[in-house]
Amino acid sequence: MIVLKKRSMAKNLLKKIRKSQRDALRGILRVYKSELSFRVQFWWGLIVIIQAFYWPIGEIKQILLLLLVALMLIAEILNTTFEKLFDEIENRYRAKIGYLKDILAGAALLMAIFSAIIGLIIFGPYILQVAISSILLGFIVVGLMSFLKIFKKKS
Repeated sequence: MIVLKKRSMAKNLLKKIRKSQRDALRGILRVYKSELSFRVQFWWGLIVIIQAFYWPIGEIKQILLLLLVALMLIAEILNTTFEKLFDEIENRYRAKIGYLKDILAGAALLMAIFSAIIGLIIFGPYILQVAISSILLGFIVVGLMSFLKIFKKKS
């Protein structure tokens, strides 16, 4: 009898966990669909994560970048959540709500700025390497094209 009760409790717990996860995913999808800033942060975050595993930056930096992307998206979700809540009660406390919304937006902006700075510190050498290679390749191509034009004129 006790074994059956434990199984039943375990099934109920699993159902609750699945429902919580489903609700959480629905919340993320709602924010994604309704908030442009979240979509922008999401796609930039995906680009950063892809770059983190493309370049040989090391595991610690990869973990740091994953953490920064997660924190940025969480900051954006929290900002959106509080903005929606404040919009519901704004008529009564208009001046105070505007002040709080500005503070929340400032927190999300600081997170974005410092994430970008850390990303540039980590990816800067690789970006510079690609830029220099591209410039050199451009000079080579232009030089070759000029050489071929000169060679063509002579023949």
